[in-house]
Amino acid sequence: MNAKERVRTAFAHQETDRIPLSMRCVETAWENLKHYLQVDSEEAVMRHFDIDIRCLDLPPYIGPELPPPYENEQGELVVPNFFGGKTVRKWNGVEYNWLHIEHPYDCIKSMADFERFTGWPNPDHFDYAAVARFVSSHQDKAIRIGWPGPYQVFTLLYDTETFYINMIEEPELLKAMLDRFCQSFLEIYDRMFEAAQGSIDILCCCDDYGTQISTLFSPAMWNNFFAENTKKLVQLAHRHGAFYMQHSCGAVRPIIPNLLACGIDALDPIQKVAGMEVDRLKADFGHALLFHGGIDTQGVLPFGTPQDVFAETTRVIQILGQNGGFILCGSQDFEGDVPPENICALYEAARAFRR
Repeated sequence: MNAKERVRTAFAHQETDRIPLSMRCVETAWENLKHYLQVDSEEAVMRHFDIDIRCLDLPPYIGPELPPPYENEQGELVVPNFFGGKTVRKWNGVEYNWLHIEHPYDCIKSMADFERFTGWPNPDHFDYAAVARFVSSHQDKAIRIGWPGPYQVFTLLYDTETFYINMIEEPELLKAMLDRFCQSFLEIYDRMFEAAQGSIDILCCCDDYGTQISTLFSPAMWNNFFAENTKKLVQLAHRHGAFYMQHSCGAVRPIIPNLLACGIDALDPIQKVAGMEVDRLKADFGHALLFHGGIDTQGVLPFGTPQDVFAETTRVIQILGQNGGFILCGSQDFEGDVPPENICALYEAARAFRR
């Protein structure tokens, strides 16, 4: 069973020859792992752990030249982006994070403004030939694409407080903006699928609908603003023979039925927060959902011992891995505060597991 077959078998809720493995890291974690394993590339790290999935969020941007990067008054690097905004490189005490600044959609205050606005992402500004090259270089792996979905990336480009206020005060304007934003990415993803000629296995859109203790929206409000575009993204993936994975951090159990009604196939990243206990999730939704993630990046991975990580990983595999329907990785990208030894312990537990 190769990696692509292993992942697709897990999505079919059937037993695999071993637990499928996934991996995402922030820049500092990649550097720490390369140093620890004495390898020179991210690909070499993934090959060391026998990771089954390779990710290409979006194709490279090849549109009109963007303004050059510059340093702000604090000496921080600021980089203009293709969304029409900027990102700033911030030190958080452990590593650098890229934070979006400026909100190019804030100028849209009425339907007239919306109709005049032309700054939406342009699908013509991406190199789809790079998608073909990417899948060709990873023919033995499962391929995952995607990043923006119906909600979260939009709020990087539109003042979040205004977003929440307009859910009540200007719902039709806000829905029109969300629909137009999603229209761009539906076309981008469609072109990526076409370029890959059937080699893409997963479309994953990232929308954090939860906090540590609850959802951000009631199920009814979620349906009102996000369900239709989620359905369109699911239908796009299925039309191309791929699976749809919904990424949402937080305590999203109340909207899992809503997500299932839209046809999603998988939920990521299964954080250790209120209502997301793995035994309950598997019992209630395991017949319909593949779970991706599950190993706590807020607790055991940064603060536990390798033995703690090995034991927790084994526990999660025993629960979520029953009858397929599980791909193992952290409950978020590995951050710079996770010791390489603990990442190794996670994947060692997967290798050692025998049902």
